[in-house]
Amino acid sequence: MVFEGRYRRNKKTLTDENQQKLANSAVAIVGCGGLGGHIAEQLARIGVGKLILFDGDRFEISNLNRQIMATELNIGQWKVEAAQERLKIVNSEIHVDAIKGWFREDTGPEHLQGVNLVCDALDSRETRVMLERVCHQMNLPLVYASIAGWYGQLGVSMPGDFSAQWLFGRGDNGVEKTWGNPAFTPGVLACLSVAETVKILIGRQPSLRNAWLQVDLLTMEFERFEIE
Repeated sequence: MVFEGRYRRNKKTLTDENQQKLANSAVAIVGCGGLGGHIAEQLARIGVGKLILFDGDRFEISNLNRQIMATELNIGQWKVEAAQERLKIVNSEIHVDAIKGWFREDTGPEHLQGVNLVCDALDSRETRVMLERVCHQMNLPLVYASIAGWYGQLGVSMPGDFSAQWLFGRGDNGVEKTWGNPAFTPGVLACLSVAETVKILIGRQPSLRNAWLQVDLLTMEFERFEIE
């Protein structure tokens, strides 16, 4: 089936050339939970031609409050398989690969062959830093986001920047588990992540290179910090 006019509402924001660049792009999304599910759906809807999804977890009941791919009917299903099924219904014109497993430094580069950009939707500080290291080895831009409760952080790490290591290379894990996550926080940070991703894919400069955005949805304050 061909759905003429699918991207008609993009045209006031994206040119035909921009849309073709998205169609020719491949994005890897590492983590398909609250953040990653929203990121994957938005990239599929805007027309990114290929998505590669990484996650080693299955849906459980507690995911229903925030994870867009989770439903009462797919509890126990692999998250990447559920996402793949949903995205095929959302946009049958794109290609979606599902990797059932956690991203690993030794096997990750093989899966990232041909990818133009990586979206980090992880909840592990150590894995986030490792993912950035792999991306830089492969000369890939990384858009990273993290969430906890009312709060979130977002940034862009271009090859050689090591911004995620600077920001997440110290401190403690478990903040998300302590504060939890409501439905709105992953949605907001995913939107911001996709906006930066689209800019990079169409050849525009990202706004958060060598910087990060601190999001406070309780006070509705968004503050940008520079990384020296």
